[in-house]
Amino acid sequence: MKVPDFKTAEDEARFWGKHSIADYWDDLKESDDRFERPALTPVTIRFDPIVLKKIKMLARKRGISYTAYARYLLAKSVEAELGDKPAA
Repeated sequence: MKVPDFKTAEDEARFWGKHSIADYWDDLKESDDRFERPALTPVTIRFDPIVLKKIKMLARKRGISYTAYARYLLAKSVEAELGDKPAA
């Protein structure tokens, strides 16, 4: 089977919602795309122990490290403060 050409992302989403990618293995090719994480700058932040415990608990529920979750929370807060994106 051949993967069809899609006119819109919605058409593609509908198609893959009804079909299995396993039926198209022979039609797929490996991508040359590379995704690199941006360089991170280490900083030291002191948290109230209760706040840190809550951050760790929430991060554990999401299956990520508490440092990654803290970065996410800070980035989201900064974006909301600057009006770049609405806080979700």
